[in-house]
Amino acid sequence: MMDKLSSILMQKMLSEEGENALHVANVIRRYGVDGWNQKKMERALKMINPNLKELSLFFDVIPSDVEKISKEKGISLSNLTFVCMVLKPTSFFVMNEETLSLSRKLGIQSNGYDEFLKEWRKLLHSHREYVDDFLDLYLLLFGKNDKKMSDNSIVLELSNIFKNKDFLSLTQKDVEDFQEIYSSLLPSDREKVVREISDPYVKGVLLRRVNRALIVDGSNIAMVNRTKADLDNIFYVFKAIGNVKKVPWPFFIVFDANFPYQLKASQRVLFEKELQRHPHIYLHSPADEKILEMASYMPSYVLTNDRYLDYPKVDFLRLRFDGKKVWEDRR
Repeated sequence: MMDKLSSILMQKMLSEEGENALHVANVIRRYGVDGWNQKKMERALKMINPNLKELSLFFDVIPSDVEKISKEKGISLSNLTFVCMVLKPTSFFVMNEETLSLSRKLGIQSNGYDEFLKEWRKLLHSHREYVDDFLDLYLLLFGKNDKKMSDNSIVLELSNIFKNKDFLSLTQKDVEDFQEIYSSLLPSDREKVVREISDPYVKGVLLRRVNRALIVDGSNIAMVNRTKADLDNIFYVFKAIGNVKKVPWPFFIVFDANFPYQLKASQRVLFEKELQRHPHIYLHSPADEKILEMASYMPSYVLTNDRYLDYPKVDFLRLRFDGKKVWEDRR
């Protein structure tokens, strides 16, 4: 029995298919280094079998309860054992038609999952020279040679999503999804992703984020070094903020209510189309009142050249902008 399995594993490991299978197993293990959630489980299951992704709902299942859950939820035991194998690859193996068929060929007789698992644990232990855990074993024996489900596809996916993002299109979900996937990549793959992100503010939020909101005094910043309000300052200042040591997120911009009418016609159209509809951009008079109200109930950086001397003091960190760079004003 052991010689037969050893022969199969040796043959698989010497093939390109086997090399790819072990690579996929390593990617999946890296997903779980910092714990599992539904998104990570979905990606892991898709790499094993795309038809299993709906089982990601069970990312927090207790493997020892799998037979009971299978009966209670009416979900096949063979599918749930995939989740168990991903959660604890050194302890749980998949029991499905493929593994049962191989079991019979190897002379393993089992009358239930516990007995099946006991016999395969013996086999795993005796083949440590070939595989580290059941995830290696399963993917070597039954994995599909699909190179699209490797790190390269994940790197490409992240690059395509974020390379054209700017501050207006970046969302909290984007930030959370990026951190979740990025943390599981190899350092070399992280570098590839970072090179593709062109917007400094987006890059700063994703890589050097600080848990303070950014509140921009839009009307004030739009007038820096200008004789007339200019949206170019708003777009430029977000790029400049991306170059500071710690980049605040999420952002909010507050303009005076009459701000759009201070813009030249072409910029007014841009404001109404791109900025005014954004959920974190406000028109309020006076803008100072809204800015200080927001800063009073959330940890914040406020980007402004105004001193707000006519208002009660509010505790926030101040950022200044001189038309070229942004810096923290500690006075």
